[in-house]
Amino acid sequence: MSNVVYRPVTPFSGLHRDLSRILDERFYPEAEAASADATTWVPRVDIREQEHSFIVDADLPGVDAKDIEITLEKSVLTIRGSRLSETQTDETGYKRRERFTGSFARQFTLPETADGDNITAKTNSGVLCVTIPKTVKSQPRSIEVISES
Repeated sequence: MSNVVYRPVTPFSGLHRDLSRILDERFYPEAEAASADATTWVPRVDIREQEHSFIVDADLPGVDAKDIEITLEKSVLTIRGSRLSETQTDETGYKRRERFTGSFARQFTLPETADGDNITAKTNSGVLCVTIPKTVKSQPRSIEVISES
């Protein structure tokens, strides 16, 4: 797996989003809470390669293991799930709400050396750890040529 920094948006879309948020806060304060719930979020991941495996660590704070689905299809590993919002009967008291809720999905193309049949996953303290073992590499071997004469 190559080391790739994942940027789901361009720098200009970030600037546009920030300017929109500032203007919305100033002129439409009630719109901020509604827009935060409608936004999908993308969990951050670290991918590392070890001698016998690849490790994908995804930050999923507040996501229960039962709300995470991991699939592998045609060498593409997909991690998807959702973080549900807390049910609040009284919205007063909030000055700012930045924690995203809703669905998320991340996909990774696995290299040929990945053993898709033995992938494991576990969560601990809000971090999902997916371990992808490597297959045993084919060792070159010498083939003897026999003379029939």
